[in-house]
Amino acid sequence: METCITNECPFEAISWLWYCVAVVVSFLVGAIWYGFLFPKTWMKAVRYECACGADVVNGEKCTCKKKSVFPTMLIQLISTAFVVLMYFILTPISIWLSVIVLVSVCAWMKSTLKFQISNWKRYITLASIDVGYFFIVSVIAVLLSLIKY
Repeated sequence: METCITNECPFEAISWLWYCVAVVVSFLVGAIWYGFLFPKTWMKAVRYECACGADVVNGEKCTCKKKSVFPTMLIQLISTAFVVLMYFILTPISIWLSVIVLVSVCAWMKSTLKFQISNWKRYITLASIDVGYFFIVSVIAVLLSLIKY
């Protein structure tokens, strides 16, 4: 069974250089997005607590032994790489397919958050930050996937 479309395999159509650039740029945008632009707003919306129970959002110091963030960052990098790969496969097939996936996933993320958060203000805040980041990463991936070598 042939898995290629119009005699071109999706993986062969990928510009791996631009794919790597898209992954790194998307990961850096995430660091800026959650680390500099919206860290306290996001932590408050998700009700973040450090491992020892300190309420970091309200200024309490996290006094427990700090764990390495490397495993979490590695998982995030891998997840980002898969999201970007999805767009690098879909966009050459059809940019409209990528747009449909982008809108669908954003809508799905927004709606699933509503089932988890009853407070409207907290929901809108978290949905705006998380869905906004996914939207930006998706746009970066789609645009960079259009570049051919």
